[in-house]
Amino acid sequence: MSFFLTDMPPRSFVDFTVPQRADGTPLLSAHGELDYSAYVAWLDDYLHTASIPLSEDQKNWLESKPRTPEQVIFDCSDSPGYAIWDLDHINTWFESGDTHEHYDAEMRQLWLESNSPEDREEFGFEEVSRVTFDRLKREWQQEKATGVTWRHADIPYRPLLNWALRQILDHKRRREEMDWFFGNYDDNASK
Repeated sequence: MSFFLTDMPPRSFVDFTVPQRADGTPLLSAHGELDYSAYVAWLDDYLHTASIPLSEDQKNWLESKPRTPEQVIFDCSDSPGYAIWDLDHINTWFESGDTHEHYDAEMRQLWLESNSPEDREEFGFEEVSRVTFDRLKREWQQEKATGVTWRHADIPYRPLLNWALRQILDHKRRREEMDWFFGNYDDNASK
């Protein structure tokens, strides 16, 4: 369960810009192919030209190992898509104000109850470290403090996606990368 939380790139809730529909209403969520296409077309240009600051956690993450722009886009869509249900669970934990130690104990017990002895031996238990727990809690607090309800999967990763797309000069490739980002995120979130 916790592998995806541990592996997830840091989130930062600093940019909530969205395009306007033809009728002037903000495109707060993409319902249908027309909204989705309009959003992706706007987003790849926006993230290529905007200047969105990276959080300290995001800077540290980028510096932790060399990554291409495509790897950053992959990482921002892959483990967060898989971790969507784990994030909901840990966010509920943060809401309750309980500790890392209790979270770890509950997850360990859940792991014991839901895995056969063979699976436990093969896969082992992956703890969410104190460092990751504290980082995710800071991100949760930042998200709550904004008071913004967002519907687009890119919002928490915009600084990292901005970093990646500013390095991709070809417009068509940027569009393909962002289309791939949403497809991969949605595919993983549905598993």
